Amino acid sequence: MASRFQLAVFWLLYMAGMGVFFPFCSLYLKQRLGFSPSEVGVLMAAVPLASLIFQPAWGLVADRTGSRQRILVLLSLGAAVSAAVLHGLRGFFVVLMGMGLFAAFHSAVLPMATAVTLGRVGSEGFGTVRMWGTVGFLLAVVGFPLVMRRISPDPSDAAQLEWLFPVVGGLALAAALGALVLPGSGQPEARSREGQASRLLRQVPMLRLLAVVVVIHFFIQGPIHLFPLFVSSRGGDASTVSRMWIFMLALEIPLLAFSGRSLRRFGARALLNFGLVTEGVRWLICAASHDLRWVMAVQLLHGVAVAGILVGAALYVERSVPPELRSTGQALVSMAGAGGGAILSNTVGGWMMETFSVETPYWMGGAGALLLALSLRALLPKPQQLEC
Repeated sequence: MASRFQLAVFWLLYMAGMGVFFPFCSLYLKQRLGFSPSEVGVLMAAVPLASLIFQPAWGLVADRTGSRQRILVLLSLGAAVSAAVLHGLRGFFVVLMGMGLFAAFHSAVLPMATAVTLGRVGSEGFGTVRMWGTVGFLLAVVGFPLVMRRISPDPSDAAQLEWLFPVVGGLALAAALGALVLPGSGQPEARSREGQASRLLRQVPMLRLLAVVVVIHFFIQGPIHLFPLFVSSRGGDASTVSRMWIFMLALEIPLLAFSGRSLRRFGARALLNFGLVTEGVRWLICAASHDLRWVMAVQLLHGVAVAGILVGAALYVERSVPPELRSTGQALVSMAGAGGGAILSNTVGGWMMETFSVETPYWMGGAGALLLALSLRALLPKPQQLEC
């Protein structure tokens, strides 16, 4: 029980930092540092680009050593320090390098936390721990603008966003300290054998899963990372984005809490499919609407999409990969989605927004997600334990 509580605290603290970083970072880069939409797209793509290298590397180290908890502490500390460094950086290429350094640690934290959590509480208990991450995200996305508005004498968004990276770093540091005192599992940690990870990558079902995850995230990552710019184009500001995230997260918490029950009833693949459908509908309605009230209302679908896509993918891996490759499997899927798919999505989305219209990435993302949902059963087999 103590382990479950401390894992929940870790998720709450670390994802509170994400609740500051992801909704407001693109606004920080544009309004505080003065970058163009295409430059913002490239800078946001730096995080998933670095993850292509570092996520699988950290996963391999964790599985070979069995020291998943210690690696989680190290990654969280690295994210804290690099976020503090980013606070003082200026200029496109300098900020780009800083984002890469931050991503070297940050990008691997959640896959590692997922592996540690699944190892301690199992597939059916995962959602009740993971939901506290969403609680932390919600508290931060609501609280950060309010606190900054009280602290900063300048009412402009640019001034209020100044402390974005110090806050992210402080929350990551607190999460690292929480992971440091996490009690042991009471069982020897499973360690992978030499060559086992490479054999996993030769399994056709695993390769198909990675390919599908890349395409899923190509359609969904750009729209969500560029969403503050979309809201700004409709007359909104940082406070509007904050209120939008309340709607986004409203359904996510209870859906995560009941994801174990949904897994038993429908299976991981059905969760993925349901998430894709809701994400497709969400972005198409956003693209078609010029009224922020409609845009805000449809953000309720975000929670359904997260519970379906992100949790569905994590549980699909848990059902498919041997315990000794748990960290590697989660890292590979995160690399494919939050890495490869997100790089393409952020870069293409920023280019589309600047070249065509602010709605173009949302038309593409919504239509693509629905088409993929229609073909998912043919593309992705039911999860089964792979022999590695």
